[in-house]
Amino acid sequence: MNEFIAMTTNASPMFWLTLIPLVLLIWFVPTLLALFLNRPHLKYIAIANIPAGMSFIAWGALIVWAVGGKVSQKFANKFTSKLPETTHAPAKSTEL
Repeated sequence: MNEFIAMTTNASPMFWLTLIPLVLLIWFVPTLLALFLNRPHLKYIAIANIPAGMSFIAWGALIVWAVGGKVSQKFANKFTSKLPETTHAPAKSTEL
């Protein structure tokens, strides 16, 4: 830990001018993906992205949300259209 502190205190300004934008770029990848893919929930993804960058699980979920959009509805429509239509006969009563 002391080595890390020594490294950061002795770092040049160029190091920080490179590191900080790189970290912010990686942090906001879900928002950038949502922006480029024109997702309707862009503002919600951007708001959720601020605290989610601290958690790999939440950050990954935001990437899935940004890339997926409404894909789940497309899959639901696809699978329900392929299901064979069955007619259910009323159950027979087995009362004695």
